Amino acid sequence: MNLLIQNENLKIYKRKRTWVLIAIVALFVLLQIINLRTSGNPAASEDWRVQLEQENSWLTEETSAPDALNIEIRQAEKQLLLNQYHLDHGIPPQQSGWNFAVDQVGNVIFAISLIAIIIAGEIVAAEFASGTIKLLLTRSASRTKIYCAKYIASILFGFALALFGLLLSILLGGLIFGFGGLDHSYLYVSDSAVGEIPLLQALLGSYLFNLPFMVLTVTLAFMISAAFRSTTFSIVISLLASVAGFVIAIAMNGWDWTKYFVFSHTDLTPYIWGDPPVGEVSLAYALVFVLIHLAIMHMVSYTAFVKRDVT
Repeated sequence: MNLLIQNENLKIYKRKRTWVLIAIVALFVLLQIINLRTSGNPAASEDWRVQLEQENSWLTEETSAPDALNIEIRQAEKQLLLNQYHLDHGIPPQQSGWNFAVDQVGNVIFAISLIAIIIAGEIVAAEFASGTIKLLLTRSASRTKIYCAKYIASILFGFALALFGLLLSILLGGLIFGFGGLDHSYLYVSDSAVGEIPLLQALLGSYLFNLPFMVLTVTLAFMISAAFRSTTFSIVISLLASVAGFVIAIAMNGWDWTKYFVFSHTDLTPYIWGDPPVGEVSLAYALVFVLIHLAIMHMVSYTAFVKRDVT
């Protein structure tokens, strides 16, 4: 099994396209920094109190707007509490490479997931389309071992990208905003109250609790790749489904029906520190719900893989 996994990893990393995709992740992180720098930052000014008070006035108007979406109201109320906490405690908002890495976790995981989908979407379909799957099947390894090796290689690639995104966010963010402030606290909102946790805990926890999105989307792409011969079809459908799921989960955050929408449970951070998307949903429910979907996708992909004709 280990040799099969090593072989699949070799296939992934020896392609120039893989390194182009990794470079795209680096470019994405850099663009996030540029966007943050050009959008302005209250902490960079001595009159941060005035800026926060002005922002609070604007946020208050936004929450009372008749056409405001539920997600917009929730985000505005959360930011109001955080801003008021800074004002009440005389703590100016700080921006550092560590803060940047924490704030960008969701965006980075989303980006690396789309890249990992491209690899997972072709890892099986490309073998059948080119006929190279016959070479694997002529070896002593069973289809089950080949299936497991390809899936593990896909997931490992996603984890490697996530680690790369984490380290790059810290490095580039630190070079631009500085590496200080690791001893500061990370502020979050739970039950309409502001809480604090160590910044390093927030950074590592946020990456860990966002990884279910990557695992789910990679498994989805792997399932479609195992079921169809077309690499393009596998990748495109997987990307469309993942992007749509990501957008819907954000736009419909807080709606009761989203408790039955798996993409609403792929960010576990609110269950640890924050407010769950739907009040009565627990962390255990979210984990079990995601695991059920993963099991169903494996049932479909494994059945399709072991029964597919290679002629």
